[in-house]
Amino acid sequence: MTPVSKGPVHPLVRVLGPLSLTRRGADQPVTDRALRAICSMLVAHANRAVPAESLLDAAWEPHDRPRSPLDALDTRVTRLRTLLAPEADISWSTTGCVLVIDAARVDAVCFERMVEAARWCPAREAIATLRRALALWRGEALPDLRRDGREHPEALRLRQLRARAVEDLAARELEVGAVEDAAGRLLALLSAEPLRERACGYAMWALHRLDMTSDAVTCYDQLVERLADDLGEGPSTELRETYRAVTGTEPAQPPGERGADDLFVGRGHELARLSTMLDRDRLVTVTGPPGSGKSRLVAEALATTDVPATWVRLSTCDTGRLCPEVAAALGVHPWPGMGEGGGDGDDGAAALAEYLCGRRLLLVLDGGEHLLSHVRALVRRLRGRCRDVTIVVTGRVRLGLAGERVLPLGPLARDGTRDPLVSRAGRLFLDRARRVSAAFPRDEGEADTARAVLGAVPCLPLSVELLAARVAGAGGVTPSPARACASDVVEWAYDELPEAGRDLLGRLTVFGGEIDVSSAAAVADPGGDAGDALAELHRAGLLTAVTAECGARYRLPDAVHRLAHRRRGRTESTHKARQRHALWIVEQVTEAASLAARGDGLAGFARLCRMEDDLCAVLRWAVPEEPALAAELTGQLGMLTTYRPRARLLPWQLDIAREADPRLSRHALAAASGADAAVYCGLPEEGLRLAARAAELATTPPHRAAAVRTLVGAYYDLGDDDRATAACHELLGLADVPDLGVADAHAFLSLLATRGGRAGDALASAEVAARHARAASSACRLALASYAEGMARVPGEPADAASTLVRARREARAARAVWIAASAGTALAEVLLTLGRVPEAAKLLQLTLDDWHRMHAPRQLRACVDIALRCLASAGDRAGADELVRTQRERSPSEAVALTRTARAVAAALATHYGAARE
Repeated sequence: MTPVSKGPVHPLVRVLGPLSLTRRGADQPVTDRALRAICSMLVAHANRAVPAESLLDAAWEPHDRPRSPLDALDTRVTRLRTLLAPEADISWSTTGCVLVIDAARVDAVCFERMVEAARWCPAREAIATLRRALALWRGEALPDLRRDGREHPEALRLRQLRARAVEDLAARELEVGAVEDAAGRLLALLSAEPLRERACGYAMWALHRLDMTSDAVTCYDQLVERLADDLGEGPSTELRETYRAVTGTEPAQPPGERGADDLFVGRGHELARLSTMLDRDRLVTVTGPPGSGKSRLVAEALATTDVPATWVRLSTCDTGRLCPEVAAALGVHPWPGMGEGGGDGDDGAAALAEYLCGRRLLLVLDGGEHLLSHVRALVRRLRGRCRDVTIVVTGRVRLGLAGERVLPLGPLARDGTRDPLVSRAGRLFLDRARRVSAAFPRDEGEADTARAVLGAVPCLPLSVELLAARVAGAGGVTPSPARACASDVVEWAYDELPEAGRDLLGRLTVFGGEIDVSSAAAVADPGGDAGDALAELHRAGLLTAVTAECGARYRLPDAVHRLAHRRRGRTESTHKARQRHALWIVEQVTEAASLAARGDGLAGFARLCRMEDDLCAVLRWAVPEEPALAAELTGQLGMLTTYRPRARLLPWQLDIAREADPRLSRHALAAASGADAAVYCGLPEEGLRLAARAAELATTPPHRAAAVRTLVGAYYDLGDDDRATAACHELLGLADVPDLGVADAHAFLSLLATRGGRAGDALASAEVAARHARAASSACRLALASYAEGMARVPGEPADAASTLVRARREARAARAVWIAASAGTALAEVLLTLGRVPEAAKLLQLTLDDWHRMHAPRQLRACVDIALRCLASAGDRAGADELVRTQRERSPSEAVALTRTARAVAAALATHYGAARE
């Protein structure tokens, strides 16, 4: 047997990666692509003749061949001979060109010999030899011989040899107890080559020995499903025996067809891989063409994890507004200055990074190709600061960032099975077809039609669904081969609709979110039977049904939405639908505000939350097209979001109030709404200015009451107690002031009296506020009154104050009044700390610090941090608390960043001492 060197290997020619030659002891890459291909071909057939035509085919594509190809070939062979001399030689024979070289001077040969030698060595020596052998690989073997996506036969052989070497190495590592190394190596191999049963068997043993038997079972199930997909076969007897040995139970039989009511069909093995990647990696990109099911796969994977997840849909996000959109999805209020320039850039990304730093979260950016450069910049910033955040991006292309793990999605499996209808693609086809015709296929002819369809197009899920709906409903109508790609199938299905159906689909594009029958009837199909029309589009596969408690709801798949908008977005019919949509939204919001005024504020707020996507769509259109309508809409929003700020709507409220256009800025309710938004965004001075403008513009008692109430809140937030008190009395002095206004005024008078040390007056005002809140049936104002009462009891009755503040916080959370809940939480933590109930205060402070951080309220956050530092000092770590503050101030570029980082650090310190408030 040829001896194998135990020292470093220095081959003359390296082909296990980009081609390079060794000259004077140093690797020298070859820059001429034709020269690389000729050298690779000669090395692949070392010491054997290679015909000139084969070398020409390897070096140049047929249309790129030089005018004198043999002369060009001879020139490069001569140059190569010079580069390899004297260790090797190239000569011509009657049958072709021959590279004469010592086989041991080629890295691929060295690798093969080392792998063979390792099989006969003791375990530890074999491990060392195999690791040295695998270290020779620098990339794909013989990459310059790849043509039309196909590997050269020698490259394919070497790749399989490498996989076997990995399996051998893992087996030897298992022998000596290096179980973790073996497990990691095998899982990486299975990720690249998921059908390797030997690797799966070794991986199951490794995971079992690491007390991860459930993961071993998952590994087995993934392989079984993939075998069924691609080959229509089950696992080997050896692998089934491994399952029995590892689990002590019989392996399950290959899964049969899922029920027709199961909407997720065909991506089981990708789901398992993605779930594993979410646990293991920090940046995962799911790529694939439109219609490949990227978003649906990620949604299914999120259901398998307990990690909190935030979903950001980028297909409707405007250029330059990525950071505000992500912030809104996280529930983070806009930071000062976000409105200028769209909020993206370093400031926006830095604010998000500061918020997410230290949090365990799954952040899904769906549709990354729409804002690719912005997504790259944001992901790069977040990965640098937020080590516990896993980012999942769906898109047509990968981001191209270091550390990115890519899960490509292609067509559903249909090859290798005896019958395409039993493949994953076939099962999805049958599932969707039977929604249209329960008896499909009624005969063998229909079954043959289905098989023909599956063979005619790439089986992307959306294409399969569209074709299934059409074939089952139209007796076998299929697209021509010329239109057999995913986007063309969507266009074909669209074109097959009658004119009325295409027109309706265009009108449905005005919706920003889900569509129900009533909204479609009011906006897209007035006077028609909207329920039947939507159901017909759903049966055709052009609408997706969404499970909802409030009845049947639908959404447009992105590919369908883009097509319908491109075809019908500028028509007169769609323009009128957009106007009806805007008026319908105004009507819905006005009705919700009316419910709030009558005391059913929570129902009105819930309705607002359900239509948030449509609200943003209408505002995006109305600000340039119908400014008066946009102002009216945001004015009504202000009535609904008092004490209940919505992160996604705050920028609209604030930006419209800031606009110079008098049709926007001269609307009293819009100005009052913007004033509230400014306070909720940490801009009390601007809130005061906008509130003063709203009071100046108000011409009706309701508008005047809303404006004065915003003045009260702005003055109180700024600490101007005298003017806040005067504004409260002005509110009470207005004609026909409703109970809600009276409750607000007395609640703030109570809080102001507490600040002034007048506990008796504070309690009296709080009682009046509670009485009017109950008369108005307003849970939100009742929580505010309870908070005011609790604050009034703090100086003399801390125990009773704690009980009252607990009630206030509970009422505020039930009413979804997050501002009141956070205020009550801060006060309650301080009272608990005073009472010596430090662990309870510590838990509450962690939650409240998070609330104020999310709402970008610097004054409230600073007060909460001070209490938290006192709590930390109460745990006996006073020096640590002081050091924490000093360190964060030294490391932070600004006071605002220092405050944010101190809040995060003190929350972490509290969690260390008392346990995390949230898992």
